[in-house]
Amino acid sequence: MKNIKTQQLRYFVAVYDVGSITAAAHRVNATQSGVSMQIREFEDRLGVSLFDRTSAGVVPTKAGEMVYRRATRVLREIDELENDVLSHQGQLGGRVRAGIMPTFSRSILAPTLIDFAEKHPLVDVQISEGYSETLTHRVAREELDFAVVPSGSLPVGVRSSHVDTDLEFLVESNSDSASNQSLTCLATAPPLNLVLPGAANARRNGIDQYLDNICQSKHSVFEIDSMMTTFDLLDKGNYASILPGCLCISKFDDAGLKLSPIVQPVLKVDYLLIEPSARATSAVVTAFEETLCSVIRRSCEEIRARFPIT
Repeated sequence: MKNIKTQQLRYFVAVYDVGSITAAAHRVNATQSGVSMQIREFEDRLGVSLFDRTSAGVVPTKAGEMVYRRATRVLREIDELENDVLSHQGQLGGRVRAGIMPTFSRSILAPTLIDFAEKHPLVDVQISEGYSETLTHRVAREELDFAVVPSGSLPVGVRSSHVDTDLEFLVESNSDSASNQSLTCLATAPPLNLVLPGAANARRNGIDQYLDNICQSKHSVFEIDSMMTTFDLLDKGNYASILPGCLCISKFDDAGLKLSPIVQPVLKVDYLLIEPSARATSAVVTAFEETLCSVIRRSCEEIRARFPIT
């Protein structure tokens, strides 16, 4: 067995990730016939069938699963070799495509961009805002270099690492400040009109479990995938929401809002950095990831220091 092409490895991994030769061809900017030919040539060189072809697409064989694990490692090593060479050619340049949740676009993103631009002025940064389901699939399709999302199920083609853990808060209007001095315990709170994100937000599952299993009251739920609208409703005075600390950090001293960490038991959210499994992280992407994750960790540390909950 010899003369395996890098292109064949990339095409194979793309087909494996998306389960379709047509979709894989779109992902790698090739023709369907070209991808199909390269996959068959790859199978001939290996002497095994990597996929079972069906009317609905392709399904990896046991051999295909084994080759996939090795192929992703080989492709990362090739990328890292290229990155090692480029890192010795001077100041960082290029492009970063990052996926950011609304949680971070409100309070985390601006300081990240300011810090990064001062250190790396030659880098173009492209930010896509979206909820976790959308971002994870875009990372799997290699449309984004990385994203930071709440922990949850991840699609094939994505690898992850833990960034930090945040606290969830019950956020209410504080219009009647004389009667709202004490924090609210969500577990024992009277019925509330809660504004929550939809099911595409990975945080929603944990929130629903808390409402169903811990809360003594039956709360009304409005699904709204818009942070601007959520805060507009909070300003109206008859609504509440469950929001992560990193989103609320700029609101802790806002007299118009009351922010109560959710306790008894504590409700937390873990943030994951996700990347395409078959791609090595370039030096420029690594630099932006480190800057963003540093700001996230500082914010989480500030929140834990302000609300020392065990």
